[in-house]
Amino acid sequence: MEIIKRPLGLYKANCYVLKEDNQSLIIDPGFHSKHIIDMVGESTPIAVLLTHGHCDHVSALDEICEYYNIPAYLHEGDHELLQLIRRRPSVYKKKIFTQCIPLQEGILTIGPFHIRVYHTPGHSAGSVCFEIEGHLFTGDTIFKRNVGNSDNYNGNAGDLRISLQKLLQLDDNLLVEPGHKDSTILGDEKNFIMNFHI
Repeated sequence: MEIIKRPLGLYKANCYVLKEDNQSLIIDPGFHSKHIIDMVGESTPIAVLLTHGHCDHVSALDEICEYYNIPAYLHEGDHELLQLIRRRPSVYKKKIFTQCIPLQEGILTIGPFHIRVYHTPGHSAGSVCFEIEGHLFTGDTIFKRNVGNSDNYNGNAGDLRISLQKLLQLDDNLLVEPGHKDSTILGDEKNFIMNFHI
């Protein structure tokens, strides 16, 4: 599997394009649809996956889904976030029209991609992580030497603590692909996560 990563938009949210057998998945199309189309290249996109519904991860959703005529998946706990225009910075103020397919925890197969979905609320009610071929796409739940904040609309510190405990049970060798900044290895982050006080 080939992974293309590019930080996009005001908050440099990481967008990922995963390619396998000339098909691709797009994770978190946050901004600049032209850049995302360039990342997709000659592959055939088959779906968009959203780690959560915050504006910096979804603002190019309509353009990408319309351009490729593909579905998007988002946990139902974050569907309302797509419409909270008044809470966004001005550059992100636009209504999202795409109707997302609700994600649930468990196994999801889309084309050649086998995805394990973990519901990890805390940063937002509908935050999820995706495990795909040894990579863990964590959105804003965990980062390199940091975890997501919970003091925002739809966030919850207690839920985040439970979600972090869930992630501590996963394989140390998983490569963490976060929603912002650098990738890391889950085993290298576990001590930090265990000692982090929310």
